[in-house]
Amino acid sequence: MKNLFFATAFLFSISAFGQGQFQNETANFLTAASGKIMQLAEAVPEDKYDWSPEEGVRSFSGVLQHVVSANYFFATKMGAELPEGVNMETLKDDLSTKEDYAAALQQSFDLVNETLKNVDEASLSEKVEFPFPGEYTGMSTALILLSHANEHLGQLIGYTRMNGITPPWSEGQASN
Repeated sequence: MKNLFFATAFLFSISAFGQGQFQNETANFLTAASGKIMQLAEAVPEDKYDWSPEEGVRSFSGVLQHVVSANYFFATKMGAELPEGVNMETLKDDLSTKEDYAAALQQSFDLVNETLKNVDEASLSEKVEFPFPGEYTGMSTALILLSHANEHLGQLIGYTRMNGITPPWSEGQASN
C-alpha cells in the first residue's frame, strides 16, 4: 500500500510538471524571436522603413505591419480578444512612425505571449478554423505562429543587411 501511494504521488507530480510545458516553451521561443524583431525595428532608421528590395515586395514597415497583424490573428485564434483601440481594418493606416510600429509590435507580441502562456491544455487539441486549406488545432496554431515570427525575422535580417545595417546581436562578431 505504501508503494502504491508513492507511485501515485510520483506520477501525479510528473503529470503536474508537464502541464503548460508546451505553452511556456513556445512562448519562450517566441520571446527570443520577438526580441530580435524589436531590435531590428529599433536599429533601422525611420527613413529606411519604406525601403523594399524591389517593386511589388513588402517594405520593411510592411513586414512589421504584417507581423503585428498576424500576431493578432493567431492570438484571436487561440481565444484572445483584440486590445482596445486595435482595428484590424485600419491597422495599416494607424501605423506611420517608427514609434507607432515599435508600440504595435510590442503590444501584439505581449498579447500573443500572454495568450500562449495561458491557453488551456485541453484546447490545444481542439480544431481551429483558418482561411486556408488544412486541418489545424490550437497546438498547430501556436507552431504556425512561432514559425511565422521566425520566417519574418529572417526576412528582416536580410533587409537590414541589404541596407548595410548589422543586426544588434551580431555586432562585433567575426563573419565566416
